[in-house]
Amino acid sequence: MDAHEIVTALHARLPDVLVALDFDGTLAPLVTDPQASRPVPGTVDALRALSATGARVAIITGRDAGTAVRLGNLDTVPGIVVAGLYGIETWHDGALETPDTPGTIDMLRTQLPSVLADDGADPDLWIEDKRLSLVVHARRAANPEAALDTVREQIYRVAEELGLEVHPGRDVLELRLPGYDKAGALCRLAGDRAGVLYVGDDLGDLPAFAEIRRLRAAGRTAYGVGVLSSGVDGIAEAADVHVADPAAAVEVLRALAG
Repeated sequence: MDAHEIVTALHARLPDVLVALDFDGTLAPLVTDPQASRPVPGTVDALRALSATGARVAIITGRDAGTAVRLGNLDTVPGIVVAGLYGIETWHDGALETPDTPGTIDMLRTQLPSVLADDGADPDLWIEDKRLSLVVHARRAANPEAALDTVREQIYRVAEELGLEVHPGRDVLELRLPGYDKAGALCRLAGDRAGVLYVGDDLGDLPAFAEIRRLRAAGRTAYGVGVLSSGVDGIAEAADVHVADPAAAVEVLRALAG
């Protein structure tokens, strides 16, 4: 199977198709500063073209929804749905649905800095606060995996004490509320649509690729495309086909819209 076969199969089912995509690493190259992330040129035009076919276009991201909309200029794509924080939040037509911040996250916000301030912690680690989750970043470190190892045990202990989950990603550890992942968000957005496409690049996308396989086993036309430029193990095997980078992923979207 190749990308052309996927495009052909899904195009025949337009507009009854969900096109769901991750943001960072999939549409936007990974960068050290999350606030500097931007989609590759042509992304918004491709999403608009897909929306014009009647397909449902969605972003499923670990970002909070508002930040993804702002960085990606996604509010210019008619009808797009942004499922933020792995589905905890939903942005659509300018309105954001998001829960109040639970007390456990407030407690985490107090405790996590002390973990990074410990004498044995790598000084290049830093915390990104998404309001409903916190992320320990190691992308500034010379050896990100080794830097995370200096606090990994403590992070898992704090998460267990607070009833939170730790999810690894490319050079990060994210602490977030339990019960949310991209598989659940994808299932809700797919509904009973005849076709489903998911495109992703990171460990957090693996559950979504598993959901694609489940939908296909149930008789749906469902495919996953992996983006390899983030260098995450398991993506090529989890997806049906893979592309090199975000620019190549956008080419798949253009072909489907055309």
